[in-house]
Amino acid sequence: MKVSKDIIKDEKVLLESENQQLKMKVLELENRIADLQIQPRTHNERNAGRKEYQDKDIIRRIFLMYSQAKSFQQIADRLNIENILTKSGGTWSKSSVRYIFNNKTYIKKGILSEKEFNNLDF
Repeated sequence: MKVSKDIIKDEKVLLESENQQLKMKVLELENRIADLQIQPRTHNERNAGRKEYQDKDIIRRIFLMYSQAKSFQQIADRLNIENILTKSGGTWSKSSVRYIFNNKTYIKKGILSEKEFNNLDF
C-alpha cells in the first residue's frame, strides 16, 4: 500500500501545529509558576537536597564576580571571608556556587535576565 505524499505532508503539518500548541502551554505554565513564585522541587524522595538561595543581591553579586573572571572557588572563598552564609546556614563551596549557575529559576524570577545569563560562559 502506497501512502501519498499529500497525506504525509498533511500529517506533518498537523504534528507541527500540535507541537507548537504544547510548547505554548508549557510556556504558559512556566510563567504561571514564576508568577506564583512556586519553588521548583530540588529535593529527592527523602526530601533531601539543595534549596534555592533567596537573597537577590547576593545572587546578582555571584554572577557579577563570575563575569569578572572569578572562578567558582574564588567566589565561594570571597563569600566565606565576608561571612555570607548559604541558605542552610553553612559555608560556600565550589559546588554550591556552581548550583547557583545551573539554576535558571533566577532568570524566571527576574533576578538575572536571559541576555545576562546567555552572555556568561561557564
